[in-house]
Amino acid sequence: MDNALNITTDARKLATDARMLSPTAPDFPGSKVNRLVENVAAIWDRTAATRGTQMVFSDMGVNSTPWGYCVYDEIIRMLVARGIPREQIAAMGDAESDAKKQALFEKVRNGSVRVLIGSTQKMGTGTNVQKRLVALHHLDAPWKPAEVEQRDGRILRQGNENKEVSIHRYVTEGSFDAYMWQALETKARFISQVMTGQNAARRADDIGGQELSYAEVKAIASGNPAVLTLAEADAELQRLSVLKKNHLDEQFVARRRVRDLPGNIAGMSERLSKLSSDDATTKAHASDEIAIRGRAYPREDILGVLGATLDGLPKRVPEATRIPLGSYRGLRFGLVLRPQFPSEVYLEGRAIREDTLSREHQGPRAILNALERLASGHGSACDRIRQDLAIAEGQLRDYQARLGKPFTHEGYLAELTSLRDQLKAGLSGTGQKEGKVEGPSISELAGRIKAIRAAHTVETPPQRVRQAHSSSEEPITARIRRRTEAHPSDRATEPDTGASIKQGPLPPESRVQDGPGDFSRVIPADHSSTQDCSVRPEVSFEKRVQSGRRERRSICLTVLNR
Repeated sequence: MDNALNITTDARKLATDARMLSPTAPDFPGSKVNRLVENVAAIWDRTAATRGTQMVFSDMGVNSTPWGYCVYDEIIRMLVARGIPREQIAAMGDAESDAKKQALFEKVRNGSVRVLIGSTQKMGTGTNVQKRLVALHHLDAPWKPAEVEQRDGRILRQGNENKEVSIHRYVTEGSFDAYMWQALETKARFISQVMTGQNAARRADDIGGQELSYAEVKAIASGNPAVLTLAEADAELQRLSVLKKNHLDEQFVARRRVRDLPGNIAGMSERLSKLSSDDATTKAHASDEIAIRGRAYPREDILGVLGATLDGLPKRVPEATRIPLGSYRGLRFGLVLRPQFPSEVYLEGRAIREDTLSREHQGPRAILNALERLASGHGSACDRIRQDLAIAEGQLRDYQARLGKPFTHEGYLAELTSLRDQLKAGLSGTGQKEGKVEGPSISELAGRIKAIRAAHTVETPPQRVRQAHSSSEEPITARIRRRTEAHPSDRATEPDTGASIKQGPLPPESRVQDGPGDFSRVIPADHSSTQDCSVRPEVSFEKRVQSGRRERRSICLTVLNR
């Protein structure tokens, strides 16, 4: 009794050519070998003007049988008999060294050798002969989907000078080829789901894209047209299932957004009302003097008074500390001192707005510049909130309209699932084994599936693009450059105590969201700047802050390999 490996090998041989199993077997005119020879000869003749080349892949029949039959030799003999010069045909096995391989590859690239025959192992990775390739032939099916990709990658790659190419897959109807392509389908289906993560379910059991061609070839090789109909129904059900899952996801998002958006809209409306009131206040008190600790001072004295006030502030704080300083254009202002991060200037009326000072410039002029930006920015802040408010209100109306809508193709999905299950049971003989002979025949089920598919159109759902993620801290030089470009005038107007560069609150890290089957198919960065020359003999507040808050910055870049 033979083991499973021997049986499998013999079945693959029989599907390729019966003469590989028996010395007395006749040359069947409709065999894969004969059909391949016909196609290769026809393409050779048709592409003679451009000296188009072809590759033939076969993992079976590399070596001769005990009775002297070799598939490679037979293909070469028959091609020569059809008029192809022997010197234009080569077998990859004849090139035994790397030097001979490279010489052979060069002959294929320049068209001296126009037909190259070999196995996946010999002609896979590293075989760069695509320049003139017009056709590639799969005489048999390998065991792994990656090997099919390697084969096809010889012709479907950059450097091919042909606008159109063809790939031929040969199967023997009703043979072991059906099992081989079924194995490829199953493996490719699982690998595709694991590698792409497109299926959110915990089971990887849906057909993807590349593997569908394997299913179709398997169906053709089975010799039963109903098997192809079953494969097509499975593909249609996969598309419907993805559409239904997307519909359920949309309903979940709609419920959540309908719940959350009203609160967001109310918050934005309240914020807009407060900012509008503060905007009116700053405009009404635009000519008022600046008050420090309850006393108003003329413009020419404010820098010295504010500088002295800053020098009296604590050098270090154990936690975020809010220190009121005075009033500016009718609104209260002050500083928020932080243990590890630069100080922030706040301007408070009905609403509070803040601006983070740069680590290098925290003197009185920098604070005054920040206050002016905050006071004059109420109008633009209101405009942004109005825009966001309009968007949120539109989203709420849209989600309310979508909420509760049924899945459009629910009836089609249910009917097609039922017919598919009946056809699958009929093809597997389950009904006969259980003694059930009632119901439509296999041909009737196949016809009904074709009819219902013709009556419905289901668009392929859009693929979700998954990007490689990285997390990193923005370089300090990039932030300084960005703020300098945004406010270049601040530095020029501040010769004494340092320039203020506008800087919004920056998070410590930012995230960035890496025949049948034919087809043509950042870096840590240190920043130093010129220190301010204060007119006061004492150590200024900003210098004390700088000396007490030295820190080291580094960038962590994490790439999620896919």
